[in-house]
Amino acid sequence: MNLAEARRVLAEFAAGAAADAEKTSSGLCDKRDIVQPRHLRDERLSAGARGQQGGIVKLIVGNRNYSSWSLRGWLACKQSGLAFEELTVNISGEEWEAAKQQMGEIQPSSGKVPILWDGETVIWDSLAILEYLADKVGRERFWPKDDAPRGMARAMVAEIHSSFLNLRRQCPMNVRMRHEGVQLSDEAKGDIVRVLTLWAEARARFGRGGPFLFGTFGAADVFYAPVVSRFVTYGIGVPGFAQAYMEAVWEHEWMQAWIRAAEDEQWVIEQWDKVPAV
Repeated sequence: MNLAEARRVLAEFAAGAAADAEKTSSGLCDKRDIVQPRHLRDERLSAGARGQQGGIVKLIVGNRNYSSWSLRGWLACKQSGLAFEELTVNISGEEWEAAKQQMGEIQPSSGKVPILWDGETVIWDSLAILEYLADKVGRERFWPKDDAPRGMARAMVAEIHSSFLNLRRQCPMNVRMRHEGVQLSDEAKGDIVRVLTLWAEARARFGRGGPFLFGTFGAADVFYAPVVSRFVTYGIGVPGFAQAYMEAVWEHEWMQAWIRAAEDEQWVIEQWDKVPAV
């Protein structure tokens, strides 16, 4: 699909035109309930890659079912190829709340997750974590080589890192849940159309090398993976090109590992399990 075609499909989608022929009859991603295992070339570096002074990098993540920022930090660590230890904490639990009030290893993050340790280095923002890892293992593992796609990838990551507040608030990440017929505000719908526009532009201009936004899996996919999860959870109907991209992300072996862990998690945050209200 070329760029003009991608824009045409998006215009029809935004205007409420007839659904794309490739969409399922329900208008939902057809991988919402059954996901086939994906066999991909291993994108990691050697398992022996280490952090500072040969030590193991450590990563703290929040509830896998709910924490979209933790998912981003975790995927960035997987993409880096560095061996890392991980600890999952209940961000709504009393122990973590108490720990945040104390001085200790979680400073200077103030308990925000994800948190990465590498020797004396402590990083607590998902984008900062990704950039730190890119500096450490080679930026080409995260960002496209050429200027044009790299510039667009950086802008897309910056936008998802700072924007789409209506979509975030009305559709919080919840890997386990499935909601049908959710009524969204016009502002949230606008966020969805903007996301689809970005996906269409990236796929049409730079996606020929594979199923991901810029062909191969990279920083942009790390940051839009939680959006894929939101679209699955809330039954967001999407055009065919977006459905194909969502399936590629959802079926990725790392995403599947995160989903399995989220499904096995016992922690529940009740306000995030409710059907969102406009």
